[in-house]
Amino acid sequence: MNNQILSARLTLTKVALPDWELISSIYSTPTLMEHIGATMSDEDIRRNFEKELAPWSLESNHWLTWIIRETDSGSDVGLISICTRNRETLTAEVGFIILDGFKGKGYATESIRRVFDFAVDTFGFKKFTAVCSEEHAASRRVLEKAGMKLDKIVPESTEIAGKMVNDCFYTLEK
Repeated sequence: MNNQILSARLTLTKVALPDWELISSIYSTPTLMEHIGATMSDEDIRRNFEKELAPWSLESNHWLTWIIRETDSGSDVGLISICTRNRETLTAEVGFIILDGFKGKGYATESIRRVFDFAVDTFGFKKFTAVCSEEHAASRRVLEKAGMKLDKIVPESTEIAGKMVNDCFYTLEK
């Protein structure tokens, strides 16, 4: 599998050992985790990171994660991941986190579109899903710009920061 994916402005590189500090920073920053869940302990971040370093295939239960970087500057933009959700229908879930200084530039949409194309071409995925909280309007816009359609909103589906939130479930068929 190719460890690097290129788009018009971005380079997506499979997460590797040197990315530990970035990953640790993302999952321990309250503003970045605000719509995802609680910040994670160092131990939990390390455990997830080690899983993501492992080789990945359609049979894997862990996420395949890429670091998103601006191609021109090399600056870290965030991360994007996919995880197989249904092997029979070749369905993958996508998730992403964009660092505060890079939001609003279209990087998330560009990354998602490119990862979808890569996942179809490389693994044969036919369907993609995503979940985000109803109140996270920016993520909802990104998913819709990437071509995903809102299937349903499930009231009080997930607890984030001690509050039950409505989850929006999105899909895209390729």
